[in-house]
Amino acid sequence: MSQDISFLERLLDAAGPSGFEFRAGRIWRAEASTFVEEVDVDATGNSFALLNPRGSPHVMLAGHIDEIGLQITHIDEDGYLYVAEIGGWDPQVLVGQRVTILGKSVELPGVIGKKAIHLMTTKEREKVSKTRHLWVDVGASSRDEVLTLGIRVGDPIVLAQSMI
Repeated sequence: MSQDISFLERLLDAAGPSGFEFRAGRIWRAEASTFVEEVDVDATGNSFALLNPRGSPHVMLAGHIDEIGLQITHIDEDGYLYVAEIGGWDPQVLVGQRVTILGKSVELPGVIGKKAIHLMTTKEREKVSKTRHLWVDVGASSRDEVLTLGIRVGDPIVLAQSMI
């Protein structure tokens, strides 16, 4: 695999939901440092690279490195994680998706679920899913077990997908 494709794969596979872009930013800065004079990051996580800073004219290229995601809002007594959106989601595409929970010191797999179809009324089946009615199952049987795994309210979540 060429170096360019390898970089692109590492960058695209790095989780970076809005507000939590440090993983992707770290990869971008490492790559940029191989061909620019200066690389920096500010207190809010914005990355900067300068190539020929004394040259003229000055040109700026800007872009976004974040992705849409979810964030844990509640962990119930049975160990299910309830979430809110980071960015704009169509909740219909979330059901059944495999996800990665980005804890402070652990990345944990999970799957997004909702009330089982056989437990729904006819009226409930006709309604579209809403994010607030979905949950993430990490295979834990209690809130305490989830906390023991290193997952907390506020932790971000991304879809578990890779470039390849």
